[in-house]
Amino acid sequence: MKKGFFFTMDAIIAVMLLGVAFSIVLSIEPTTISGKSNYEQMHYVTEDAMQIFSKLKFSDINETLKDEIIANTNITEEDLGQGLPDIIGLLWAYNETGYAEDLIIDVFSEPGSLIPSGYNYALSVEETDNKTLIYSTTGNDPEDEEELNYLTSASRIVSGYKENTAPFGFVARAWATKFKKSNTLIVMGDVITSSVRKQWGGNNQNKVNITYIVDISDDANITDAYWFIEAAWTDTKFKAYINGVYVPGSDSSGNKLLSNLKDYFHRGRNYCNVVYRYGSGGYDGGDDGATHIVVTYNTSEINTLNQHNKFYFQDVKSNASIKYKKPIFSLSEINSMSVHMNYTESTSVSESTLYFIYNGNTTTISTKSISNGTVDWNNTEIESVLTAAGINYSSLDGRYFWFMVDVDEYHSRENLGYGRRIYGNDSYIQLTYSSVDSIIYNYIDISKPVQNYSYSNQYLIADFYKNIHWNFTLRDTIIPLMAKFQFAWLYLSGSDPSQQAVANGIPLYNHDPLNASSNPLIKEFARFGYDTNPSGILVNSTNTFDLSFSNGYAVNPHNSLGEYTFLIPGSVGYGETFETRQNATDDAINRLKTMLGEYVDAEDITIEAPLYSSKMPWMYGPALITLQVWR
Repeated sequence: MKKGFFFTMDAIIAVMLLGVAFSIVLSIEPTTISGKSNYEQMHYVTEDAMQIFSKLKFSDINETLKDEIIANTNITEEDLGQGLPDIIGLLWAYNETGYAEDLIIDVFSEPGSLIPSGYNYALSVEETDNKTLIYSTTGNDPEDEEELNYLTSASRIVSGYKENTAPFGFVARAWATKFKKSNTLIVMGDVITSSVRKQWGGNNQNKVNITYIVDISDDANITDAYWFIEAAWTDTKFKAYINGVYVPGSDSSGNKLLSNLKDYFHRGRNYCNVVYRYGSGGYDGGDDGATHIVVTYNTSEINTLNQHNKFYFQDVKSNASIKYKKPIFSLSEINSMSVHMNYTESTSVSESTLYFIYNGNTTTISTKSISNGTVDWNNTEIESVLTAAGINYSSLDGRYFWFMVDVDEYHSRENLGYGRRIYGNDSYIQLTYSSVDSIIYNYIDISKPVQNYSYSNQYLIADFYKNIHWNFTLRDTIIPLMAKFQFAWLYLSGSDPSQQAVANGIPLYNHDPLNASSNPLIKEFARFGYDTNPSGILVNSTNTFDLSFSNGYAVNPHNSLGEYTFLIPGSVGYGETFETRQNATDDAINRLKTMLGEYVDAEDITIEAPLYSSKMPWMYGPALITLQVWR
């Protein structure tokens, strides 16, 4: 029943505009770090296709298919004004998925239609935990495909009547087509060190130069910014620059909080540079993993989360060997991992070693010679070593793990040598997933710092404590996603202290020196994170996170940082039935504003408030109609 698809004049114009958008988006040169990636560009294409699909009416489709649907299903001519997502939902509700498939093919697959050639796509309907695949170009759910490039998705909420409502009346749904959200961008530093002390003592004259990338939304209104810097040794000296401008007061040692920095930042890409140098005896210059940059801003961009499948290294320059420990947090179950490092083509670096760190244990992947300045470790190499060490990819979902790279054989004390560089624009860890968590691209994401904390049991020096408690609240109209913490840590070398991390009363990590079967000791307790698994650790209520240590370990809560991220739907489906259109409209607007809450300000709201008959066997919903596109 594959028929030609004919548009009304409005639809033709819309598709022409979409074609222009496709040609522009697909011609954009992909960036290599942060910024607008291929993944995001492809998502814009998907979102545009779903946007036009959502605006088309049942009356717009070709007459033959339309007549067949009316003649052979419970859909009638009264539904000609319905949007196509609603018609798909009705056909799904009537168990007429064959006609739904025909409609999808005509809209998305015919020449000149909504999906460009060379792309695969699938459309599904999901209500609660029940997902129905209506159509896929490959016949498979995209999450079951063995190889996927840039899987993206866009969704629309469809919902309708409740039982025992008035037989006729107005219902309304609403979505925010333009909004401003209050968001926080947090860039957490990595553990990066290089020698600043001679082999036999004293200053080797080396300077360790680290540049952090801070990408801010193109339409951002920056309201505040600060930067906390913590060096690898308490005596290490440093200076800081933002976009090439020296930050007054940053010439310091140990650590420094630089505040009121919003005027140093601008929209788009920003470069935050720290130059570390010898102090009075410390071995290494660099970042101990506690450095962080925090920018508060308003934006209309729906998705501001960094990608979760490609993690770039910071740019590092040094005249000594480099050790770089990169923390990775994955929201989805990992299917494969690979590492690519670029030390620049003219480098004299002879070898590089890759390690994997999880639960305090370090596993050596391999040492490789450098060819043309680059080196790669593929998934087969990495997975085989980790499997032999008893580490399965499935255990890494929703937790931090680390990759560590040595640039040349690493020495904390080393005489000044030739220049080494980790070229951040082309050094990264690539993840692919067996189940892609593309839900984040269908909602408005919000990230906020955890600001409430308390502490007790000071240890060794001021501001370091053995017991720290954080708390934050997630309201019931949002979707919790993850919580991540970064710690300014203190470890007494040679000791074996207890370490416990507990979220909402549920132990997530427990090292007990008296119990050999407990979790291993983590000497650099610089990161901890979790998602919603297991149930109860991240909930729509007050959340708590607690650290506790015995003698030998402590954390400075004032220089540590917590961040939680959640998702907000940008629309509400049909609600109660009302006697007047205005009452239905007001109800939809109020429900939408309640959903968006204090973090999102809807500047433009689109309303649909038609007259319906409650005898229609509509989805009691809400349900999601999702378009997924991949190559």
